[in-house]
Amino acid sequence: MHATAREFFESAREAARDAERIRRQLDAMESRALSLGGGGYEGRVRSTPDPDRIGASVSAMLDQTDRLRERAETDHGIMRAACRVLYGADNRGGLYALVGWPADAIHHHYLALRTWEETADMLGYSVRYVQRSVAWALELADANGQTWTELGRGLAEG
Repeated sequence: MHATAREFFESAREAARDAERIRRQLDAMESRALSLGGGGYEGRVRSTPDPDRIGASVSAMLDQTDRLRERAETDHGIMRAACRVLYGADNRGGLYALVGWPADAIHHHYLALRTWEETADMLGYSVRYVQRSVAWALELADANGQTWTELGRGLAEG
């Protein structure tokens, strides 16, 4: 469990980074698999005693692919939880219902892996203003609690 909303979104940012690394690894593995080649009809001289070297490589690659996909699913679960906090289960609540665009800034920075400069440019505000607004939104989320924030309701409404 996370002590603060900032810690929660930092863990979501790390999950997004990991998911991106996994995507690149899987792409590279697929590319290598396509280049493994097949057998020809001509006879070959083997320098290794293992007659099923390609089969062993394919098996190891499939095992690694399965492990990476499981890890990616965990990462995507964390990211989905962060989106529920930002936008609610129905995309009409969440922190966005309480604070507006700073929730989008959190999404761009923490989940879409944009820098503060890219986020500020995208939203049309200064970096400092975006960072202050995000800090305020995260403090509100902490004060409100995760359940109320996901619902897009303030404590005064309870």
